[in-house]
Amino acid sequence: MKVDTGWVVEKFRDKRKTTDSAVQAWKEVEREFLQQYTGGDAGQAWKSVSGKAFEKIVHEIFRHLIQRETPPPPLEIKQWKEIVKNPVVKRILSEHLWVRGEIREPYLAESQVDFVALALRDGSPHRVVAVYSCKTSLRERFQQDLFWAERLRSRGIRFGFITLDQDGDFAEVIQDGDIGKASKSAKMGIALYDRVYLFVEEGRIQHFAHILRPIDHLLIDLKKWLEAD
Repeated sequence: MKVDTGWVVEKFRDKRKTTDSAVQAWKEVEREFLQQYTGGDAGQAWKSVSGKAFEKIVHEIFRHLIQRETPPPPLEIKQWKEIVKNPVVKRILSEHLWVRGEIREPYLAESQVDFVALALRDGSPHRVVAVYSCKTSLRERFQQDLFWAERLRSRGIRFGFITLDQDGDFAEVIQDGDIGKASKSAKMGIALYDRVYLFVEEGRIQHFAHILRPIDHLLIDLKKWLEAD
């Protein structure tokens, strides 16, 4: 069997059937990947493959949640590689920046968020409802995400962070509510993101449940934002 993105997705799906911990399942997949990969540097290959696999897992969750709704909500979920084909949406999710202290033309910095939720009217996109960054831990792109969360909120666009929480940044705070013991990244995330979605059951989130949400609440929140606006 080819050890690639599809392999990681399938393995994770299978292991989730036998363990309640998504983090544990992910670590088991990583261990097996490192053992079986023979195409060179296994550690480097995992860094490349795992990010794409996690995005694919989240994309499947979005698709499943929307497809099971009757009637389906007027929403569609796009990845960034699809958004760049729409110049208007791309500009909405980008920012003109200048080199400090220099007089020159600004350059366009793209948010490159992982997923974009678009509201539909007569079957066509007419508004950006929310964007999502999808990472296995808070270590990846964290500062960039906080920048875009603030910028896009001023345009009426919600920012959601979807994570496995591999490093356990939110593990304690969802149980005891002691924000003082949370990591700096977790504190900033709770303060600045509209939502943080975790791969845990709803009953495990005892505190900050208006921000920290189980992954299967993605569509629940999207529909609320759609109606509120």
